[in-house]
Amino acid sequence: MGKIFSFRYALLLSVLLFSISSYGFVKAYIHGHREQYISSLQDVDTVSPEYDMLKNTIDSVIDSSLVKNPALIQNDKTLNVLGTTIELGESADSILDKLGSPNRIAKTEMDFDYYVYNNNYSKLLFVAIKDNKVAGYYTDSIDFNYLGITSGSSLKMVNELLNTDLAMDYVMTHTTENYILHVFMDEIGSHRVTGISLLVANTNDIGYTAESIRDTQLIVYDLTNSIRKRNGIPILSWSSTAAKAAAKHSIDMAENAYFEHYNLYNKTPGDRLKEEGIYYQSIGENIIAGYENAIICSHAWFNSPEHRDNILNKNYKNLGVGFTYLEDSIYKTYITQNFFK
Repeated sequence: MGKIFSFRYALLLSVLLFSISSYGFVKAYIHGHREQYISSLQDVDTVSPEYDMLKNTIDSVIDSSLVKNPALIQNDKTLNVLGTTIELGESADSILDKLGSPNRIAKTEMDFDYYVYNNNYSKLLFVAIKDNKVAGYYTDSIDFNYLGITSGSSLKMVNELLNTDLAMDYVMTHTTENYILHVFMDEIGSHRVTGISLLVANTNDIGYTAESIRDTQLIVYDLTNSIRKRNGIPILSWSSTAAKAAAKHSIDMAENAYFEHYNLYNKTPGDRLKEEGIYYQSIGENIIAGYENAIICSHAWFNSPEHRDNILNKNYKNLGVGFTYLEDSIYKTYITQNFFK
């Protein structure tokens, strides 16, 4: 199965690679169908306003969702996780009986909510509930098992279990008439499975609301802490003040048609935090635009070296996330992470 470009996951990294040309210095980009960018910036040890820019890229992203694959084997709708089973179509009440009340219920831009189970970040679980039934799930829990695919499974094992020929990428997609399966990989490190999601095929985009925008930010926060926990790094505290600064930057990029760590007035991430009253010892920022959802975004960051460095930086103690959606903007969705100590 080859790589297929689509509007959903044609991820484009913001590449601040400066090269000499006949026109002087140019910014290099990789272009896909739907232009999507990510960029990171960090200043680990000082409060200097000088920042290093992103210098590496990731190749295009696989999406086999345009290809209808046959159904998998029996029990292909069932996930084993947290010492129990979760199956597409089972009732929300059944989930509550098995797992208890979720830590929160997150609104999404789709016609389902996520029951968020995040009391242990090494066993993070989102259960998608639509019409009081399970419409899907996402997990990167260390104990999940889906058809024999577990955290740490190899690409070879994934292909054998799914009867596919997927190429290594940070998200690999298998689609049937009934559901869409995503297998998330550590493409630049272990080359092993890091998470999995399954969603019924009949979900619909209902658009963002103020509530789902807020919950998108918290989902990114949960996913970031899950990555840190699974890598033996202390989790980050939520900073509503940093989230405010991050949201302002995301909105500014959307409204003023740019994608940079420096805004149109040349203000840095550090300047923006200071304007909100945060004085820091170290700071880092990740930005992304045009991504499909919070889960895809977080795995994209994790599979870019500079973004991963920010996510796994042991010096950082706090995180604020700011998301916005603007239909008339270039990339529609913009998200900013601000890390600091």
